[in-house]
Amino acid sequence: MPKAFAPKEETVKTGKEYRVLEQLQTSYQTLEIRKHQRFGHQLLIDNDLQISESDRSYNVAMVSPLIMLGHFRRVAILGGGDGGVLKELLEIDYEQRRGLEKAVMMDIDREVIRLSQKYLSGLCGDAFEHPKAEVIVGDVFEYIEHQRDLDAVIYDLTIDPVREGQSRSEFLQDLMNKVAGSLKPGAMISMQCCGTQPFDEETGVAREEIMHDINTALKNDFVDFIEQRVFIPSFGEAWTFLAARRK
Repeated sequence: MPKAFAPKEETVKTGKEYRVLEQLQTSYQTLEIRKHQRFGHQLLIDNDLQISESDRSYNVAMVSPLIMLGHFRRVAILGGGDGGVLKELLEIDYEQRRGLEKAVMMDIDREVIRLSQKYLSGLCGDAFEHPKAEVIVGDVFEYIEHQRDLDAVIYDLTIDPVREGQSRSEFLQDLMNKVAGSLKPGAMISMQCCGTQPFDEETGVAREEIMHDINTALKNDFVDFIEQRVFIPSFGEAWTFLAARRK
């Protein structure tokens, strides 16, 4: 069971910007919920901001490329445990009659989903209980390896290696091979990539290097690349999103 703990006194800011509402150590990571005066409730994982209630533009950017498919019956969302991408997908289907039969959203940490339902209703609404939604707690990499004939995969997880000793390029190549195998011809992948600044201030990694690794991993199985640069309010910068069609 995850272990909750009181925020350390020095980390609780009740002044100009935010206050910490809840912190939780799970089997996988440290989760934190903040209430920010400008951006609303926020989800942080291992002290890294994931999303805020102000950031609907992130979810729209992830889902909007699927409109080009016309209809989409089966969609898998890998990650996205806050439920914002799922909600946006369901809304587009409802408003535009896209023929969605099932949207599977998968996250490895049940507590991300629970905290999001409790604090991030501005993003997820009642998407987790929607009759067309299936929410699975488990390993997304194992899951996608066994899927076939999907109309779209929305990848809302890290682009950094998840295993020690694996390079980013190796991780992405393996991942995109699995995603390609899960999609029918002409189906689509949509994913978040990185910021739009030349270098990530925290890691010192160049954006050009990250995008090169992503494009290289996709080019053998995908065509019709679409890159979006969309401003995300609580990130304080534009973020890069990429979509492409399965050959």
